[in-house]
Amino acid sequence: MDLTSVVTPGAQSLVTSILTDSWKQVLPALSRLWARHRSGSPGVVLEEVGAELDLAREQAISITGDGSESERARRMELFWAGYLAGQLAARPELAGVVQELPALLGAAATAAPTAGAAAVAVDTKSVSGTVRGNVIQTGDVSGGINVGR
Repeated sequence: MDLTSVVTPGAQSLVTSILTDSWKQVLPALSRLWARHRSGSPGVVLEEVGAELDLAREQAISITGDGSESERARRMELFWAGYLAGQLAARPELAGVVQELPALLGAAATAAPTAGAAAVAVDTKSVSGTVRGNVIQTGDVSGGINVGR
């Protein structure tokens, strides 16, 4: 298993959820997945996992420092890649969960809100022309896409 190919998409998805303010919708689903791989009382484990992931989010935000949004996002992505790699080293059984992060986080960010939850705004943007630098895309990509031309 190539660790980079497993953790990088997950890290990118986590950064996207944090930067788009969908973390509050993502955290419960992610906590449930993460908690399934821990022993203990389900309610306590779920609460501990949620607190652990939220603390990691706070640490990721704090290390971003100054600079452009893309620079800060890149540093946050590196933090999450390291965090996920560390989690996989300690608990290899999480590999499947980490591989599912892009799908999970993309679905959680666009899912209909549950009772009592805040609505999630979905914004569709169209980009034409040349894009340089880091681009984070979630959801579906459609149309004519040329990479490396």
